[in-house]
Amino acid sequence: MKLFEDDWGTDNSSIDNTEITTTMLYFSSEELKQFKALCKKGIQFEFKDEYQSKGNLSDLLLIILKEKYGNL
Repeated sequence: MKLFEDDWGTDNSSIDNTEITTTMLYFSSEELKQFKALCKKGIQFEFKDEYQSKGNLSDLLLIILKEKYGNL
């Protein structure tokens, strides 16, 4: 194998049709500090031992919103 060789073989994995989008959130400086601190605690709580590898803000917000408003 040569350095910078780009033949990685055939990828037989299923096609991921995930469409990534973005949403802007606006906070004052103080609100942002509080938001980040609460998100960190929430991610650690919801994802337990896997919070560093599986926990992210988007999933946390969806979990909370589904629990609170999913049955309305």
